Amino acid sequence: MTRLAILATLTLALVQGLFLGRFELTFDEAYYTLWARWPQAGYFDHPPMVAWWIGGSQALFGRSEFAVRAPFWLAAAALPGLVYLIGVRLYRDPQIAGAAALMLVGAPLIAGAPLATPDTPLTLFWTLALLGLVEVWRGSPWAWALVGLAGGAAGLSKLTAGFLGAGVALALIATPSLRRQWARPGPWAAGALALAVLSPFLWWNATHEFATFFKQGGRLAARGFAPHYLGEFLGSQWLLFNPLSAAALMAGAGRVRGEPSRLLGASLAPALAYFLVHALHDRVQGNWPAPLYPALALLAAGTLAPSWRRLAPVAAGLGVTLAGAAYLHLATGWPSFGPADPSLRIGGWRALTAQVFDLARERKATYLLAQSYAGTALLSYYGFGRPEVAEAGAPERWTFRPPIDQSGPGLAFGHPDFEAQLRRRFAKVTALTDVRRRVFGLDVEDFRVFWVEAPTSD
Repeated sequence: MTRLAILATLTLALVQGLFLGRFELTFDEAYYTLWARWPQAGYFDHPPMVAWWIGGSQALFGRSEFAVRAPFWLAAAALPGLVYLIGVRLYRDPQIAGAAALMLVGAPLIAGAPLATPDTPLTLFWTLALLGLVEVWRGSPWAWALVGLAGGAAGLSKLTAGFLGAGVALALIATPSLRRQWARPGPWAAGALALAVLSPFLWWNATHEFATFFKQGGRLAARGFAPHYLGEFLGSQWLLFNPLSAAALMAGAGRVRGEPSRLLGASLAPALAYFLVHALHDRVQGNWPAPLYPALALLAAGTLAPSWRRLAPVAAGLGVTLAGAAYLHLATGWPSFGPADPSLRIGGWRALTAQVFDLARERKATYLLAQSYAGTALLSYYGFGRPEVAEAGAPERWTFRPPIDQSGPGLAFGHPDFEAQLRRRFAKVTALTDVRRRVFGLDVEDFRVFWVEAPTSD
C-alpha cells in the first residue's frame, strides 16, 4: 500500500503540474490575485491567506497562471503524505495509512485542490492541526504548539476553521485518554497561540466593522425548510469523495471503535453536523467539506476489514484518471461536449480583454467599469495596467485598493442589460460594440462595451 500511495501521489502531482498553467484563471482566482496586489490582514470575502500565498508565489515565479496556482499545487501534493503520517502514528499500521492516502488521492475534490482558493490552505493547516492532536494523544505535549499554530493558520485561510477548534475540544471529551488534557496547560496554550496567529485578521475586522464575519455569517441564516438540499449535499459528496471510497466509509461505519476512531470522528462531528443542518435550508457548496476529507479517509481506512482495503488502489486509480481527463479537457478542450459543457465557464478572457483594452486605449478612456466582480477581476488580471477596472456596484469588496477616479470619460463592460443601470448613473451612455467570449472555437457569452460620460451620482 505504501508504494502504491507514493506512486499515486506523484502521478497525480505530475498530471496537475503539467496542466496547471495551461488554462486561464477562474474568476475567483483572478479576484484573489487582485487582492495579492494590495496585501492586507483581511478582506471582505475571506481571511488573507489565499492572497498571501499568491503574492509570495508571484514574487518567486513571476506573473502567470502557473505562478498563481503553484503553492496550492504543492500543498495539495503534500496532503496524502500528511495523511499517511497521521495514519501510521494513529493506527501503527502502514497498510491502513497507505489505504487512507490512496483514498485521498482518489477524491475528485482533492484533485481540484491546486486551483487557487482558500480551501487548499484551510485543508493543509486543518490536517496539520489533526497531526498535532494525534501526537498529543501519543503522549507528546509539545504537539499542542502545532495544534495552535496550524489552527491559527487555518483561521487565516477560511472562517470554516472555527469548526476545527470545536472538533479539537470535542475530541478531548470523546477520547478517554485525552480528557486529562483539560487540566493541563496544553490546550489552553494552543488556544492562545491560535488567537495570536489570528490577531492581525481579527484586528483588521475590528477596524472594518467586522466585514468578513458579517459577510460569511450571512450564510448561517435559515430562509425556510428546503430538505432537497440534503439529498443534493449527500449525493455530491458521494461523488466528490469518490464513490468507491464513500462505499468503503459506509461499510466501515458500523465498526467505529477504539480511541483512534473516536478521535477522528469527534474532530469531524461539529463541521459535519453544521453541513447537515445547513443542507436542510440551503445549498452546501461542494468544496466546503474539503478539510474533512483527510480525516474521513483515515476513518474509512481504519474501520475497514483488510479485504475491503483493496478498494483503495482502485479508488486512487479512478481518481487520477478522472483528474487527468479533466485537466486535459480544461487545457485543450478535447473532447468537445458542445455549448452545454460546464468547463466553458473558464477561458476566453485573455482574447476578450485584449479587444476591450485596445478599444479603451483607442478611445482614451480613463477607466473601465465592469458590471460584475467576476468581470472586474478577470479584466484586471488579463489587462493588468491602464486603464484600471472598477466594479459598478458592491464598493465594500474593493476597500483593499486605492479608489479609482471615475469622473472622466470611460468604458463600461457587461451584458446588454447593463445599459439600464448605466443610464441611471451617467448623463451620456453610448453603445460602442459587442464582443464575444470564445473558448476553443465555441461562442460562449456575449458582452457589450459602452462609452460613458458625465456621472450623475456616485
